[in-house]
Amino acid sequence: MELDASAMVHGELASDSPMAAKAQWAALWVLLLGAFMGFLDIFIVNVANPSIQTEMHATFADIQLVPTGYTLAYAAGLVTGGRLGDIFGRRRIFLIGVVTFAVTSAACAAARSPGFLVGARILQGLAAAVMIPQVLALVQVTFRRNDERTRAIGLYGAVIGLGVLAGQIVGGFLIEWDVAGLGWRAIFLVNVPLCVITFIAGLMLVKDRGERLAMKLDLGGVILLGLGLFGLVHALVIGAERGWITSLVLEMVAGTLLLGLFIVWERRMARIGGAPLLPPQLFKQRGFSMGLPTALFFYGVNGAFVFLLAFYLQHAMDFTPLGSALEFTPMAILTSVSSMLCGKLIARFGQWVVPVAAVLMGIGLLAVWAAVESVSTDGQAMALMPGLLLYGCGGGIVATSLIGMALSGIVPEDAGAASGGILTAVQASEAAGVAGIGALFAGLAASGGFVHGFGISAIVLTALSILTAAFLHFLGAPQPSQAS
Repeated sequence: MELDASAMVHGELASDSPMAAKAQWAALWVLLLGAFMGFLDIFIVNVANPSIQTEMHATFADIQLVPTGYTLAYAAGLVTGGRLGDIFGRRRIFLIGVVTFAVTSAACAAARSPGFLVGARILQGLAAAVMIPQVLALVQVTFRRNDERTRAIGLYGAVIGLGVLAGQIVGGFLIEWDVAGLGWRAIFLVNVPLCVITFIAGLMLVKDRGERLAMKLDLGGVILLGLGLFGLVHALVIGAERGWITSLVLEMVAGTLLLGLFIVWERRMARIGGAPLLPPQLFKQRGFSMGLPTALFFYGVNGAFVFLLAFYLQHAMDFTPLGSALEFTPMAILTSVSSMLCGKLIARFGQWVVPVAAVLMGIGLLAVWAAVESVSTDGQAMALMPGLLLYGCGGGIVATSLIGMALSGIVPEDAGAASGGILTAVQASEAAGVAGIGALFAGLAASGGFVHGFGISAIVLTALSILTAAFLHFLGAPQPSQAS
């Protein structure tokens, strides 16, 4: 991960800045715990979905909305959450987000109907949207040296990958143990003590060394972006499952138009000297402008695959939630190992390691398809493992590198907005991936069975992984030197 020349212009990024103190690294781990919870809760419900569906007599569309309702609200609120930190203080907004996340997690655990659970998950996603952008923003303004900032952002990327996979494992064990007879509700209550630890440690260790921006929140941008994203992704989720009735088509069109108006509004705000929610100058940064579509492809693939794999293991292979968790464990371990080795691999072999890792993901998915097509479900547990390990190895490297590459060159005053923008792409793509590929799987499974549906879905995800590799190649390519 390299910081481009525009980043070097700013003193905050200079390599001769003071080294970070131990307290700053300790604060980073507190922030990473908050980020871990946010990403853990995207996928911890996957292994619980069959249990929730059975207990609440929910439809498949209801179950899709349990993860996607969270990611939808998360995506719609991330840019606003990031800007709130820029204006009111990133530490303060982070701590408010932690408290709200604990309350909404308890509400999810108390749900007695699919509608209540989906509503609580939407509120939980909004809480995460307030909490998570502050993590990257605080990294941007806390670590002044290039090498330290790159390391910190790399750890953040690794936390995303670990949170995604740990969700399956933690969820599986909690349901299997049936702590205090809570069943699937324990997967939400586990957040409460973690939030308490994060809040207390945050009060003690986290400092906001960045200056607050003297500006008003761009309410017009908040409304246009939030409603646009919600309309677009909500229509995709519901329409893919229940059919494209006129109201959903109109909702998607309206969402698209609102996002177009958001772009026009932001340019106008910048032109008249206002404070846009997502500053247009961010798109002049090569990392940010190329990082957005790259994140869309990578996290769309990852979100869809993890969701479908958990569903396939429990429905086609009759795995228990614990068995499903154990199947995920080797992939999670290898993701962690490759994340830790990522920096050394790039330092030795160059930036091309990252797109090659995306190709490795594709090869892993192809191996998963081969196992599904050639081995009976009774013997697939071991047959799937080589593909899952290849996928985990490649995914750990990409997840660790991508966000750092996308945020290279961002100046501190735009740290919150840029972090929110990238994370919006991450969450919107995961919601769209679960909805789109999930609908493909459901349609194929209805006509040809779970094995057929999962196999074809793996082929589609393989192709998308190769496209991710192409985007990563251009994202990491050296930029032409510019004359001063």
